[in-house]
Amino acid sequence: MKRLFLGRWWHWAMLILTVLLMWQAGQSKMHVIHFNLFVSLLILGTLVGVICLVRFTRPGEQITRDKIEDDNA
Repeated sequence: MKRLFLGRWWHWAMLILTVLLMWQAGQSKMHVIHFNLFVSLLILGTLVGVICLVRFTRPGEQITRDKIEDDNA
């Protein structure tokens, strides 16, 4: 299973939490009624997710299915 689900467990927990929050925002029609708040929260959530992934991923740790080639080598 570790080869199927790459990344740490909290990567997957963060993805599930994001999907649940976006589903809840859609159910409450937040993207229609409170558009500015919705966009602000969407941008903030994206920034927090990216910062967490960059900050807590160790150098050399594989987080993608295929290896990323370094063009400078």
